[in-house]
Amino acid sequence: MNFKHLISIFLAITLSCSPVKQINENIVSGEFDKAISKTIDELKKTKNKKKKIQYESILSDIFKRSVIKSENTINRLKEDGNPELYFKIYSQYQNLIDRQNKLMNISTTSLKFNFKNYDNELIEYRYKTSDYFLRVSKSLIMNDNKADYRNAYNYLEIIESINPNYLQTRSLINQCLYNGKDHILLNVLNESKSVIYKELQEDILNIDSYGLNSKWKSFYSDEDQYPGKFDFYIDLVFKAFVISPERILEKENIKEKNIKDGHTYQLDDDGNVMKDSLGNDIKIDKIVRISAKTIEFNQSKSAKVIAEVRYFDETRNIVGKYPLDSEFWFRNIYIEFVGDKRVLNKRDKRLLRSKFIPFPSDEILLLNNSENIKQKLKNIIYNSSE
Repeated sequence: MNFKHLISIFLAITLSCSPVKQINENIVSGEFDKAISKTIDELKKTKNKKKKIQYESILSDIFKRSVIKSENTINRLKEDGNPELYFKIYSQYQNLIDRQNKLMNISTTSLKFNFKNYDNELIEYRYKTSDYFLRVSKSLIMNDNKADYRNAYNYLEIIESINPNYLQTRSLINQCLYNGKDHILLNVLNESKSVIYKELQEDILNIDSYGLNSKWKSFYSDEDQYPGKFDFYIDLVFKAFVISPERILEKENIKEKNIKDGHTYQLDDDGNVMKDSLGNDIKIDKIVRISAKTIEFNQSKSAKVIAEVRYFDETRNIVGKYPLDSEFWFRNIYIEFVGDKRVLNKRDKRLLRSKFIPFPSDEILLLNNSENIKQKLKNIIYNSSE
């Protein structure tokens, strides 16, 4: 069955079956493995005999086309003769085997697949890939620079994934991890005219709280923590601490509104209670005007940190400067009132439950900046390392 015939099958049933439309889109875009997985799912789900036959036919044709595509790709890569392509050839053979394994349990009396054995080819290119990548890795390691250690690591990781513990791969991986890593010292300096609170400095220098350490970067807050030479230095320099005065702003409001407060009876000219058509007394709502005076208190105090991040290379030459400012506000709002509570709205009643809170100390406010400072410092470090 040719490709046009296959597409026609899909078009015939697409209107009644949306999954087939998705399968068709996968086929047109050359994503045969996605199409196979989706078709298998639908084949397992459907109870309709006619649809089962259609899905089996579709699956058979997709498999044939996927094999042709993979084998053509392999032949083209082999003809190139470039050892850099060994891993791609290996991956194509692995895909062929994985695809057959996926279809192994789908075979029925009406659905047969022409499976092939690719084990020998897979083994051949596993070792060709391993040998070539190992030679490349050793050559890169000989250059003895961090960039090449990291590139060598990438080749060695591929070897480890397809050929675990091949020759000295694991020891070379550890060598690359050790020699390819940057070691960075973080310092906190004070160029302001204020004293840095010890707790703030300790929290900022708590490297573990940043989540900064990675495969290729280790951070330290003390020179004694690393015996070797640092690759970079980062100075967080505090330039000023600005503490606002403690403020309480008062706002007075007079609130008034009309409310229903009981009722009276409608009287006739003789002073008798009047009746409605049903004989009931006619009642008149009694409207009264109520009022209250509220005083809204707005407490506020802030602590602002003005700092700069300075990035140095291993010879202490500056490679970048980045501003870092952070501000934390303490705020509290509460009200007091005199008068009729019924005039208060929902917000007033909520604020009525609040009370005066003693203002936090300067130290507490500055410490509350700590997390924001660390997050901004972390972002600067990430962005400056790209």
